Amino acid sequence: MTDWSVTDLGGGTYLFHWRPGFYVSPFLVTREGVLAIDPIAPTAARAYREAIATITDAPVTLVIYSHEHRDHSSGAAELAPNATIIAQRRAAERFARRPDPSILPPTLLVENHASLQLGGKQVEAYYFGPNHSPSNLALLLPTAEGPLLYYCDVVEPGFAPYRNLPDTDVVGLLESLAAVSALPFRRCAGGHGVPGPAEWVPLTRQYLLDLLAATEREYRGQGGQVPLPGEDGVAMTERVRRGVCQRAAEALRSQYGHWKGFEAWAPLTADRLLSYLITGN
Repeated sequence: MTDWSVTDLGGGTYLFHWRPGFYVSPFLVTREGVLAIDPIAPTAARAYREAIATITDAPVTLVIYSHEHRDHSSGAAELAPNATIIAQRRAAERFARRPDPSILPPTLLVENHASLQLGGKQVEAYYFGPNHSPSNLALLLPTAEGPLLYYCDVVEPGFAPYRNLPDTDVVGLLESLAAVSALPFRRCAGGHGVPGPAEWVPLTRQYLLDLLAATEREYRGQGGQVPLPGEDGVAMTERVRRGVCQRAAEALRSQYGHWKGFEAWAPLTADRLLSYLITGN
């Protein structure tokens, strides 16, 4: 069994599935070359190069980092060592602070919007502020069914948001999901599953708002952080957070319990939202 597969979305856009069901990266084939998004990791990038070669013998000339996290931005030297590397400016700033030999530094930086053209085809890159990371780009690619939104790790059709929303700006995530909803796209995809209808963007935002409201309701209802007689701060914190987050997740089960990952991840996401409620961050 191969570690990868490719899905043709039409319009020159394909999806590279690394260890299918685990990672996915889009690429766009044009008459002048290939635009590839997210090499993932060195081993995945070698398979990515092999997968592209089954579709075209054109070189990969542009590589876009959707954001700076290592599990999507590593391996460009294996995929296309001479390509122009494109990323949001804040990604470049993070790379400079934490040098990593597996990550080629960007050579073309996006601020708020860029139209990236290659071989008569176009990819639109938008930045709506910090969300899952400080540097996530929302990317629109052409497909046979109309534009595809690729918003890596921000929206994942069919899935509940991941665990405790690592590295996430909560307010920024809600604002980004609202802003990206105004773009013209028919389907959307993240970095790990398969595309789904455009409504997964507002659905994801509503889920987060509902879980935030349930978490706040449970937290206020049990009186906030108040130790029981003889209870130290560690025991109180764990008791309060565990109870609040489990009850908040339970309140959403009837509406969202069929989403993949809900059982394992909803209480963890509630815990992150509780931290936001307590600290404002």
